[in-house]
Amino acid sequence: MMSLELFNAAYKLVNDVLKVRDGEEVVITMDTGSDLQVAMTVAQASIINGGKPLIVLRNEAPVVGKAMDRFIPVKTLSAVLSNADVWVSLDRSYLIYSTPYEKAMEVNRVRYMELSGFNQDMMVRLIGRVNIQTIYEFQRRLARITSRVRRMRITTELGTDVEFENDPNRPVLVEGEVNGPGEYMLFGQVDWAPIEESINGVVVIDGMIWPPIGILKNPVRLRIKDGRITEISGGPEAKALEKWLNSFNDEKMFMTAHVTYGCHPNARLSENIVESERVWGAVVWGFGSQSSTFRGRLGLASSHVDAVMLNSTIYGDGELIVKNGEFIHKELQDIINKLR
Repeated sequence: MMSLELFNAAYKLVNDVLKVRDGEEVVITMDTGSDLQVAMTVAQASIINGGKPLIVLRNEAPVVGKAMDRFIPVKTLSAVLSNADVWVSLDRSYLIYSTPYEKAMEVNRVRYMELSGFNQDMMVRLIGRVNIQTIYEFQRRLARITSRVRRMRITTELGTDVEFENDPNRPVLVEGEVNGPGEYMLFGQVDWAPIEESINGVVVIDGMIWPPIGILKNPVRLRIKDGRITEISGGPEAKALEKWLNSFNDEKMFMTAHVTYGCHPNARLSENIVESERVWGAVVWGFGSQSSTFRGRLGLASSHVDAVMLNSTIYGDGELIVKNGEFIHKELQDIINKLR
């Protein structure tokens, strides 16, 4: 049964999301931590659509981002990805913000989808069992609401209380909706880069931090001033994060790169960051490298870390958008009933 559902999910990814067409070259990258059956099934689905798939396997790297360059075949991967029409990344040690990624984005040819570490169950739950057009519509509405907002405040019962301003000239991204070459994440996220120096307050992370930790046993408290982490507290996991950030000797690693709504109805908190940062009603804080798609001021850093915060309450210009992890804005209610 799983193989039937897996193929359905792979075909939806290839046909409905990435829109692979006859003759297109599809590169599927994976590392030794990836699920080979997922890669093979995506390749098979590509062939059904007339695509020409190539699966590329490498060793899993101990770090991600620019820092992983010393562990991967940079020249070969850069050449392959820069010439592909479609790139599906299943790598557990994801390639985003690495040199091969950077080179491929500069060429502006490939449609790149990041599915880091996706296994068969995730493919079925997060792609196969979702009405893609409905989740796109939910994300578009959430993006429109956020685009209208100038000042935001986010709180949680664990002590988060942070405020920031949005730049109306920067995009609010609807993830997973592929239109031409570029970098795409799986649907179930809406994200943007606030004005970096406007971000001030306390953020208490209680879900996941990746890298370098995983699911948290104890909350990690981040004090942010003018967009920069100035204090990290909360026990051994907080110490591990601080040590890891300091190891790069790069001030940009402490800077806030993006804020993200999680809005996938089937996502669960798991050891996979791509799934965890899509948990319904979560907020993801990204630090370090900032994708050019956000049109922010940071650019690339040595690496990147995502921190998942659960059960958030979010205000936009004083109006409630999310309350304790539930989307309550009036413009979302009818579409939520179709999603969940």
